[in-house]
Amino acid sequence: GGQIGGLGAGPVEFNDTMTPPQKVSGPDPQYTSQALEREVEGLMIVKCVVSTQGVVRNCRVMKSLPFMDRAVVDALEHRRYTPALLRGQPIEVDYTFKVKLTLPR
Repeated sequence: GGQIGGLGAGPVEFNDTMTPPQKVSGPDPQYTSQALEREVEGLMIVKCVVSTQGVVRNCRVMKSLPFMDRAVVDALEHRRYTPALLRGQPIEVDYTFKVKLTLPR
């Protein structure tokens, strides 16, 4: 478990009472040559900490796609987001990103 409330106690699981982080800037994941050759597409699920400054870190891949884990995590960790808000206050959250990968046409 862990204590309820207590700001500064590290990231909390994002939930529906919070305003989600919004992407401000940063790269899209770049397809690797191996993924392109194999025509990898689909949904990746990556859980990351989004800090009160909107910095993305500590990404863990929950649902992977072949040859794309590193590329997607790199892209996420180079992005800036607005922080999640709880009652109008920025809060550090453990946030689940759903990254849809579609081949360049």
